[in-house]
Amino acid sequence: MVKVSVVIPTFNRENYIGRAIESVLNQTYSDYEILVVDDGSTDQTKQKVLEYGDSINYIYQENQGPSAARNKGIQHSQGEYIAFLDSDDCFLPHKLERQVAFMDEHPDCKFQYSWYNHIKVGKKSKKLRTAGTCKNLEHFQFSLYERQFTIRTSTVLIAKECFTDELLFNEKYLYTQDWDMWLRLANYYYGYCIEEPLAEYYSDHGDNRSSLKVNIHHPEIRESILELYGWDNQKIKKLEDKYKIKKF
Repeated sequence: MVKVSVVIPTFNRENYIGRAIESVLNQTYSDYEILVVDDGSTDQTKQKVLEYGDSINYIYQENQGPSAARNKGIQHSQGEYIAFLDSDDCFLPHKLERQVAFMDEHPDCKFQYSWYNHIKVGKKSKKLRTAGTCKNLEHFQFSLYERQFTIRTSTVLIAKECFTDELLFNEKYLYTQDWDMWLRLANYYYGYCIEEPLAEYYSDHGDNRSSLKVNIHHPEIRESILELYGWDNQKIKKLEDKYKIKKF
């Protein structure tokens, strides 16, 4: 068994997949495996991945969407922990070393995320994004629910034991499936934040979903989470007052 399984879902990313893979190969930490799940690419993505030989576990599936690709990676993983890397993003060199050390120092930690650099390719800009640190599990749940900060998928490290048949990415969502996943995980696990950038998130390069300017909130996600947490409007108001959170 390896310590970390890095799951990279991809679809038609021939121009970026090499950069993502190399950001893992250049890690200061070495006890990992890389699983690239190709979600039915029709470009040269497969050929680009196979250039890396045995250092990559390449898995192909017919196009089913990003959630199904991540779930396939989880199911084929051998690691104690799962790290996700979107195929147009990058890990910073010390990401896995820093996160595994944090897990070792905090044995109660099963769910972890970090700050990240947001790189807008078209505008040639980079900005540090500081995902929030919460006071307790309830604060974490409510901050996620109100979307007070974003947990980028490429920043997380999660114990594989957290993923069960009932707790995987919802494959019907093409957008905000990560938000739904973190909310459901937060029903059981507090998210620890490492307050330093450990990944780079790229946008505005024309090929990622953030470039499509689609604004889908999936109200059914909110409804399902209210039911899962056992919250009602009165509880929401109390939480707003308790944590001084204003609705956006």
